[in-house]
Amino acid sequence: MKAREMISCKVNRYSAAENIFVADEKLTAIEIALEIFLNGKKFSECFCSPGDVEDLIIGSLAQAGKLRSIDDVEKISVDAANFVANVTTNQRGIDDDSTEKNFSRDVRFVAKEILNCADKLLSELSTTHDKTNGVHSGILSDGKKILVFREDVGRHNVFDKLYGWSIRNRVDLTDKIIIFSGRCSCEMIQKLARMKIPAVLAKSVPTTLSISLANKFGITLAARLAAGSFCIYTNPQRIVLS
Repeated sequence: MKAREMISCKVNRYSAAENIFVADEKLTAIEIALEIFLNGKKFSECFCSPGDVEDLIIGSLAQAGKLRSIDDVEKISVDAANFVANVTTNQRGIDDDSTEKNFSRDVRFVAKEILNCADKLLSELSTTHDKTNGVHSGILSDGKKILVFREDVGRHNVFDKLYGWSIRNRVDLTDKIIIFSGRCSCEMIQKLARMKIPAVLAKSVPTTLSISLANKFGITLAARLAAGSFCIYTNPQRIVLS
């Protein structure tokens, strides 16, 4: 059963037109503090949405270099009532700095096709955001279709959930693109590099450091996603007209 992502909260809403307070109810995104234990020791405390936490756990461990594939995981259990997760792996750690490796320049995505995927993300899939204005959302795509959708109160967690899903389902990311509802900061570019994702399309404006890192790692960074358009900041050769 899918975890509940939002609840209704009682609020006092101020109305400037009448200069009064009105009793009201608003939907609010749920946030939990999830404790993750790795091989019997506390690994982290993650503040996140309660859905798809196994994807989040696997993705965050992979980002930290604690596992490389789902075969490294011997056991994973989640106590949903107490927000505690236990993971047992057969790896002590992986010394593999993938952020220093460049990406293939041969991957191509058709502009109109990825824009169609982005339109679906923003218009159809992001229902929790539409109701609460309190979560980020993203999709993993092969450029033509959406492979998976994930959302979370934390923007970093969205990338980790997409990464965890791909690891659990043995999906190769070297020819995929992430389409994201927020801003792609320098930390997000570093996550993409570790994931070996060659391209990202974000809704909001990137920073100068994220542009610099995307150039360094050879990642295609597109942003300023709007109705019918987006801008490509780095490595534009991967996004073509047809």
